[in-house]
Amino acid sequence: MSDTNQDDKEGTSSSITEESPGSQETETPDVTEESDNPKVKIVTRTQQVLVEQEDEEDLFEDASTNVKQDSTAEGIFDDKAGMGVLEEALNLMLNNEYLKAESILKPWADISPYHCTGYGTILFLQAMMSFEQEVIEKANTVLQDAVTLLNGIRKKQGMLESLSGMVFGQKLEAYSSAELHAEIFYAECNMLLSLLTFFQDENLMSFIKGGLRIRQCYNMYKNFHQWVKACNAEGITVDKEFVAGVQLGVGCFNLIISLLPQRILKLLEFVGFSGNRLLGLQELTRGARSLTIHSTMCSSFLLFYHTVASIMLGLADSDPDHCDGLLQLQMERHPNCLVFLYFKGRIELMKGNVDEAIGWFKQSMDAQEEWRAVHHLCWWELKWCYCFQGQWSMAAKYADKLYLESKWSKATFLYQKAAFLVMLRHKDYLPDQLDNTITAPSKDELKSMMKDVPPHKQRIAGKSIPVEKFVIAKSERSLEDARLPLCGLEMIYAWNGFLLLNKSRQLLEGAMHVVWDELMTVEETQDSNPNYVDDWAVVTLIQGVCFKGLNRYEEAQRCFQAVVDRGGELHYDHYAAAAASMELGLLYLDMGQLQEAEKTLESTKNNYKGYHLESRLHFRIHAGMCRINQQKGQS
Repeated sequence: MSDTNQDDKEGTSSSITEESPGSQETETPDVTEESDNPKVKIVTRTQQVLVEQEDEEDLFEDASTNVKQDSTAEGIFDDKAGMGVLEEALNLMLNNEYLKAESILKPWADISPYHCTGYGTILFLQAMMSFEQEVIEKANTVLQDAVTLLNGIRKKQGMLESLSGMVFGQKLEAYSSAELHAEIFYAECNMLLSLLTFFQDENLMSFIKGGLRIRQCYNMYKNFHQWVKACNAEGITVDKEFVAGVQLGVGCFNLIISLLPQRILKLLEFVGFSGNRLLGLQELTRGARSLTIHSTMCSSFLLFYHTVASIMLGLADSDPDHCDGLLQLQMERHPNCLVFLYFKGRIELMKGNVDEAIGWFKQSMDAQEEWRAVHHLCWWELKWCYCFQGQWSMAAKYADKLYLESKWSKATFLYQKAAFLVMLRHKDYLPDQLDNTITAPSKDELKSMMKDVPPHKQRIAGKSIPVEKFVIAKSERSLEDARLPLCGLEMIYAWNGFLLLNKSRQLLEGAMHVVWDELMTVEETQDSNPNYVDDWAVVTLIQGVCFKGLNRYEEAQRCFQAVVDRGGELHYDHYAAAAASMELGLLYLDMGQLQEAEKTLESTKNNYKGYHLESRLHFRIHAGMCRINQQKGQS
């Protein structure tokens, strides 16, 4: 992202401007606050400071120091002006003007509760779009500073007086709107810090280690929620932004915690956590309808849950028509917002309309050039779209673009590029490639790519990325002349992409032709292939997944059971047996055999340990158990 420090100092459209002789002072009909320094005037609504001094940086520092001495919740802006700043920044973001939004918020982020919350949120979004460690660390630093600032601004209370401890009877009248905003912003910044930790480590151990902040934040939201309910019961009107903020926090925490695997959920409940998915969805939906600044965040989180998280985790409650309704409300006001264009592409994927999805992802990229991370996100989606279509040359091209530009996991991107190119060996069963200049790699070319995968291994907080362990193990086997059958379709499976591929019967049947071709090759080379059982298990697993997507349940069941039965013969791809056992349990669930499904999923969870992609399978097992419990409750 471009550096905005120069804009901050020049202040042409942000917070600081230099008043030249003869210039007209901006009209400020609302509240203004005078600094002790007579040369500085702080204007609340226009967010401008008119400076009459040669050394602008020194004066800014003096003014900042002076303002920081005011520990009231109003800070340098009152609540109306502060919310006006956030609304202006939000509108700029929804119109894809991210740098302008940042330039409004960044200069005062170290002294204003509204600016620090807004700026921290922007950096959080950047981190979530890029998943790059340095971006995550920057967002983490800014949000920690915001938490410190907000904690100093919050209303000073006695031991028995706490808004988050409503059992002591704290009255609404004791808090101004600005003080309520400080409370909810404090909780929000803590929540964003928690989410950064959650997404930073796929196995969630760092999420658990951050339990103190998470518990404090979660308990604040839970108590806020009870407090709002009590006020509603008494007919007391509560600040609408505060209420929407509570709905956002309660909704996010309940939804996220409800999605965690049982082994993690037990640890969280042990320290006072519990999650209710239905409550989370209800609160986020109410917040989305609130027509507040928080409503857009509630809508976006709901769309992310339905179009991204539910697919990755294998949930069954994704409804593309419901998502379309949510999205339409937002796109009527902001038709060119890149985030909403992206979600529109995901919705089309959920409907099986891959060509339409490709168009929306490209439109999202074309909407702006400021945030390259958005382009990376869309390249990621386009890569999978072309995989679904069997356009492996185009999929490899986008994997290569990510490898060259993105800093998330170069090992993964490089392996994916190689895996997609390997799929071109099935050219007789593939559609005509959009880029026919790309061909299957020679043996030496493949080894050259695979040799470069392990050196790109990353460690985050002292731990390897789980999926990197998987692709590095695969690349090392390739260097030993292993065939790596269906390695492109295997990548789709690793990201649970068959849930989307299954939406198009035509594309799924095309994939099945490739599976049959590979299976014949594996069988023909059985006597000379020392990795035969492993290769056969991977192909048979994917064949069973295809059969299941085509509603050929008996054939799918035979495939999964066959892999489970030969699990003890595997030397490398132990995940295939665990995945086949899980798929068998989910198949029983789809067939309405709840008792058998529950028994098989529990067996998978307890009997398979230490294999690649284990945490991903545990998420899917947990999602399956949730579906079983839901169906039991309905019967």
